[in-house]
Amino acid sequence: MRFNTALFLASISAVTLALPVTRSGAQSPTPAQPSAARDTLSPAVITATRVSVSTVAPTATTTVLRGDDLRARGITRVQDAVRLVPGATLVASGPTGSQVSLFLRGGNSNYVRVLIDGVPINDAGGIVDLANITTDNLDRIEVVRGPASVLYGSDAVTGVIQLFTREGRGALKVHALVGDGSEASMRSELGLSGGNATVGYSIFGAHHSTDGMLAFNNTYVNDVLSGSLRLTPDSRTDARVSARWSGATYHYPTEYDGTVADHNSEQTDHRFLVSIDAGRKLTERVELRTTLASNEYLPRSNDGPDTKADTLGFYGYYSRSARTRRSADVRLNARLNERATVTVGAEFARDREQSTSFSLSQYGPSAGRFEAARHNTGWYAQAIGDATDRMSYAFGARLDQNSAFGSFSTTRASAAFTLGPSVRAHVAVGSAFKAPSFFENFAAGYTVGNPALKPERSQSAELGIDAFLADGLVTLNVTAYLQQFRDVIQYSGTTPKRGAPNYYNVAGANANGVEVAAIWRAAEHTTINGTWAWTDTRVTEAGFDKSAGASYVKGEKLLRRPPHTITLGATQSFATGASISLTGIRVGARDDRDFAAYPVVALSLPAYTKLDISAVVPVTSVNGLAIVARVDNALGAKYEEVSRYRAPGTVAFVGVRLER
Repeated sequence: MRFNTALFLASISAVTLALPVTRSGAQSPTPAQPSAARDTLSPAVITATRVSVSTVAPTATTTVLRGDDLRARGITRVQDAVRLVPGATLVASGPTGSQVSLFLRGGNSNYVRVLIDGVPINDAGGIVDLANITTDNLDRIEVVRGPASVLYGSDAVTGVIQLFTREGRGALKVHALVGDGSEASMRSELGLSGGNATVGYSIFGAHHSTDGMLAFNNTYVNDVLSGSLRLTPDSRTDARVSARWSGATYHYPTEYDGTVADHNSEQTDHRFLVSIDAGRKLTERVELRTTLASNEYLPRSNDGPDTKADTLGFYGYYSRSARTRRSADVRLNARLNERATVTVGAEFARDREQSTSFSLSQYGPSAGRFEAARHNTGWYAQAIGDATDRMSYAFGARLDQNSAFGSFSTTRASAAFTLGPSVRAHVAVGSAFKAPSFFENFAAGYTVGNPALKPERSQSAELGIDAFLADGLVTLNVTAYLQQFRDVIQYSGTTPKRGAPNYYNVAGANANGVEVAAIWRAAEHTTINGTWAWTDTRVTEAGFDKSAGASYVKGEKLLRRPPHTITLGATQSFATGASISLTGIRVGARDDRDFAAYPVVALSLPAYTKLDISAVVPVTSVNGLAIVARVDNALGAKYEEVSRYRAPGTVAFVGVRLER
């Protein structure tokens, strides 16, 4: 079914539901308090500053997505939540379970640091796949847009996303859900949470599965176990332990050109995360905090011969990998006075990868092995506070010393101003970097890595305005930014001489844009919201790849970044506890390549509009019981986020949820 923009806008205007997606520092008061003062301190977003300090105005551009809101909307995958953030583009290579890449503010897909309870889940070099990250047992998702290498080191070039596990407070609560949907999908959840001022806990398990949208070999299964324990033995000491395990298996029949032909290829991923965050107030003004983090990621690929007769060409491939990251962060937070806090810290991290592969072909079997490790020490300092009753600031600097590329420094400075009771502004400038991947640094064999690679680097600036209109019932956020990406690493199939590296720092690009987010609390139980993002990317240095399939062509746009993205939605709740939600996303046309053609063909993927609907209906006869339903792509839009890989059509789910 073809769905044009006019029909989309007409349908949106006829409904009343939305998910609040705002800059956290600019959240409007609730409908019950429409005239709450807006010159009070802004709530702290931990990911933006790594310290719980409130200021008169936020100096970073942030979005907070509450876990309860996401679950009420039936959003179970983090990728679907992040799609609603201004400036974020998610690209999935087909059905549920396929690889999902994130482009934030026009940057590359390895330019965003993603953490779960302080544990980075990026591979060395920044790559992160969001396909298997779910919203199960999440308290909230914090998204910081803009450079954040000063606090997080490598990968935080265009932003940081952090997921926080539910802590648990109050009396024991039971969380349960079971349901079925189209494509033989199933979902079940069971969890407990509770606590008091001294102890808080949550433990949760979930199962997600589907047969998929393709004709065969498209099953996807994802199991998740998570938990957290909070201890506050006295007023000066606190500690929190979090853990999350996930095991996912994705069967994919698609070949390199999108053809559905393979009957037994599969990808299995296991990930285990553990974090410990503890703090002790040494005095009334000085706090010592330590964060220990561990990420163990075990991806595995299997693609054996389809039949006994499958003996021609390359007909079998198997790979195993173990990727680990261990880190320790120690920082001292000193409150100099009522208005200023200084943080001085150090992070010690070690990344390691071991992988093996085995392929079968008509030329005989072939085995491969790869092993690499590197360590990094980052020293950083930050000052944050209020200069006056109307101005706040944040300044920071960091020096990273890496065993592979040596030293690299980054800085960030920002200030925010309260211009009046209804308007405030912020300005920021900063730099960031992304370390080379292990393969780019250390590959050997047919492809040769370059141990002399420098990190990819960026410089950026932004200006933002927050306005609170109609006595706080309307919130408007507008942010404009400029970014330069330099020393981007590029692969060359033709090397200067035999045995020379295949990777060099030669490419560059600019990414500039505007992000707009608005929320209108139209009535006590009615909220309408919308976002618009304009992203202009341009290649400034093409490097040495002059082929038809080059990703960097001087003067042209970066691939798969739409210039325009619009979201519109509405939420209507009722006195009975029922609610209905509708969200529409319009993604503009974007450049891509048809890599299945020879030679590779440059093309433009058409714009598309997707409409999602969800509802919650309480069962009044049973306390805490409700029927939940969600329909993704309700109007059956046909589109591709990657050339030749069709996105899912209409997918429906109905279940029963218990919360009490």
